[in-house]
Amino acid sequence: MIKFFRKIRQSLLMENKTGKYFKYAIGEIILVVIGILIALQINNWNEKRKASNEEIKILKALEADFKVSKQRIEETIKIQSRVMDYSQILINIHENRNQNQFQYFDTHLDSLNNLIAYGISWYRAEPITGAYNSLTNSGKIDLIKNEELRHLLAQFIADFDSGFEDQESAMLLLDKLNDDTNHFILKIADNKFRKRFNYNLRKIDSIKIAESFFTNDSFFGNLYLKSVLEYNRILRQKQLLEQSKSILKIINDELENKK
Repeated sequence: MIKFFRKIRQSLLMENKTGKYFKYAIGEIILVVIGILIALQINNWNEKRKASNEEIKILKALEADFKVSKQRIEETIKIQSRVMDYSQILINIHENRNQNQFQYFDTHLDSLNNLIAYGISWYRAEPITGAYNSLTNSGKIDLIKNEELRHLLAQFIADFDSGFEDQESAMLLLDKLNDDTNHFILKIADNKFRKRFNYNLRKIDSIKIAESFFTNDSFFGNLYLKSVLEYNRILRQKQLLEQSKSILKIINDELENKK
């Protein structure tokens, strides 16, 4: 093609058609420029298509992670709420100081065991952040075009990475609660546990521990403090849950728009 244009220019010069030559040269330059612009446009289109395809892959990876994270947070909140309920039951019995309740738990040690086991438990959700961490580490976060989504992702990760302020305090309280129950926890262990490890079956008529346990002010003071931390942690994880729902909605909308 270049040789063809060159021959035309040479022919015009040989025929001393200078005016036509310059017009032709200008036209040729215009055609070359148009060709370059078209090539650039095609290249830009290809790059945008590649970026769009990569963004779709990223959005799907984030969607998969946040679906699991959302489920984990929901399950943790559910278990935490049960912990709060059991702690409340224990504290109410402690404050009532009702002898009939003490006698009931002396003969229903499985119930007492369950109350204590849940009451002194501690849970927190562990969201999956692999896709987001990979995205930021590779410097490809800008491939996500939706600014609101980028902001929500950064906020979620920042809130989660900042940790739970109660964790250290909660661990200390758990140690104290365990110290107050270790001396009798084997005595109230249910018979299913005992059979599994070939221990002797429990004899409930020789165990009288309910009153001494429920009148232990130290245990219930620490349980109350733990419940306050538990309540705040539930609020924190509910906040993470709402953030994950918002993120999933935007991701779903973005994927729908790109179909």
